[in-house]
Amino acid sequence: MSTLPVSPKWPSVVLFCTAFLSGAIVMAMEILGSRLLAPVFGNSLFVWGALIGVILAAMSTGYAFGGWASDRHPGGRVLTGLFLLSGLWTLLLAGLSQVVLFKVASWVDDPRWGPCLAAAILLAPPAFGLSGVLPALLRLAVLDMGHLGRSSGRMIAVSTIGSLIGTWGTAFFLLSWMGTQSLLLWLGGLQLGLGAVWARGALRDGLVPTVGVVTLVVGAGWLAMHPVSVLPTPVYQEESSYQQLRVRDDDLFRYLILDRTFHAVMWKADPVQLFLPYSQAMVMALAWVPDARRGLILGHGGGSLAKWLGRYWPELELDTVEVDPSVAHVAEAYFGYSPSAHHHVFVKDARAFLQTRQTQYDIIWIDAFARHMIPFHLTTREFFAEVCRHLTPRGVVAVNLASSGEGGDLARERAVVATLQTEFPKLQTFAVKGPWESRQRHALNLIFVGGRPVETMAVSDIQERATTMVREGRLPAGAAQMWSARRLKPWPNGVILTDDFAPYDLLMAHDPHGGDG
Repeated sequence: MSTLPVSPKWPSVVLFCTAFLSGAIVMAMEILGSRLLAPVFGNSLFVWGALIGVILAAMSTGYAFGGWASDRHPGGRVLTGLFLLSGLWTLLLAGLSQVVLFKVASWVDDPRWGPCLAAAILLAPPAFGLSGVLPALLRLAVLDMGHLGRSSGRMIAVSTIGSLIGTWGTAFFLLSWMGTQSLLLWLGGLQLGLGAVWARGALRDGLVPTVGVVTLVVGAGWLAMHPVSVLPTPVYQEESSYQQLRVRDDDLFRYLILDRTFHAVMWKADPVQLFLPYSQAMVMALAWVPDARRGLILGHGGGSLAKWLGRYWPELELDTVEVDPSVAHVAEAYFGYSPSAHHHVFVKDARAFLQTRQTQYDIIWIDAFARHMIPFHLTTREFFAEVCRHLTPRGVVAVNLASSGEGGDLARERAVVATLQTEFPKLQTFAVKGPWESRQRHALNLIFVGGRPVETMAVSDIQERATTMVREGRLPAGAAQMWSARRLKPWPNGVILTDDFAPYDLLMAHDPHGGDG
């Protein structure tokens, strides 16, 4: 049997442990990448496509480089260099990711290429280095050409098992236990530790760590433990299984931010009052059902609607559904929501909740959408049919949709309206401006109200009833002014969204020509 010219054989346990750990780390980095990009670029299909594409490109080039380099430099030199490169970059990533992300977002205002560039800068180097490890390990492991297939198969299998453990471990456990920043620090340290292990063996080949390398390691480690922050320091921050949650304060208000989107604003002087105009428009739907006995909220946020209903509609039996248990916790711990005996909070996906319940409601509020976070399965024709099935004959549904009022959001607005109208042919729409000036001059919240009462009752009668309910304290004072925000123009045609076809990310990226929506 012919043999390959290699350095003395390394212990199998070292080779396989290195393969396992490198496979685990590269997939952990990919999962972490989604959390790094989300606060700036969102968590859309485009972001995941950019992330996966960049990682695959970096891995393919890393495989090729690792094979080439290991033929030219036998022994531990290549592995030492690859682990040092990826480890140092990971520590730099932990320290500077926010700066890089916001800078890229200012350079590239595109939902596809912005995330691609950010992922390439932040994640391609460590993915490249870690992928080069496998062919270098194979070069050391395969001493006998007669057992090439067996040795290669085992090494690749161990690396793939590591990738599986890295994926599940990061997604299911580590992110929730440690958070993004701490996990990046540990992963960077682990890679540098592996580099140190292989550097000891590489000393036989004349590779001696220099003062410069040590200085770089120490400097990158210090930076990782003292990251440069662009975002304000939060009151509370958590990496849940679904998103990054931040609670922020200023002198007057408390904010709940999920990834890159504000989901709740609480006026600290009176935490129960509905400060945001859109939330006042949402509860105005009660004017169509003034004797409502049972309500449902899909999307909890900071609990603003539930808190207000608990004070001003104490007899209303209310179910609230929130997919993220961390959001439900934050609503109680930081936004003052304390469920009464008539309030029930369910931690479950909204659609799964409806499919497993037979309860009918007099009013259903759907407040699960943000401009950059659209759960598409809650916008399809099939979903709205499920909502309709859970309404009493006199019931109404109120839907909140945030919009920039320009570009691709116009196509998205039309799609939601067209889909809603498959179950609720007549809609009342309120286009509500926010309380603060926005960089997007046309930004607003669209509140859609539909149901049998909307189809049968005159607008003037509902308006008069709403005014009376404001005087009685059953609607917020701002609700009386919402009628001036009622849309009178008919909606243009839009794409009907289905479970099979709901191209939300494409709609957001599309800039329709003609018409102002």
